[in-house]
Amino acid sequence: MKTFKQYLSEQERDQKIDQFVAYACKHLGINEPPHINVIDDKKVAQENASFGGYYPGRSKIDLNVGGRHLADCLRTLAHELVHYKQDIDGRFDGVEMAGETGSTFENEANSEAGIMLRNYGRANPCIYEEFS
Repeated sequence: MKTFKQYLSEQERDQKIDQFVAYACKHLGINEPPHINVIDDKKVAQENASFGGYYPGRSKIDLNVGGRHLADCLRTLAHELVHYKQDIDGRFDGVEMAGETGSTFENEANSEAGIMLRNYGRANPCIYEEFS
């Protein structure tokens, strides 16, 4: 299976990400999307033990695409967009451990990301293709 870097130019990659962000923002009722910082570095994922992250109050998402399949990257992005929506709705106010495994916030992000990716994938089945 080939990864983002192997089958898409940086411009094509960013276009795919932008298309998904537009879909996800509509789905989540987000009017102004956050800044998406695309990282193409496997070592960053290893160092952070994560493929993405949302920074509460800063409207910024990191998305690591290094060595990953498109659908996997979009699922991570969906998860982080749910956290962004939780934040702009004021749900993070006064909450210190929102991103902890098993928290209500994490469980909601996991569940909603899965729903978004399945629905998006039905309309855009190419996100599941292996590229040669």
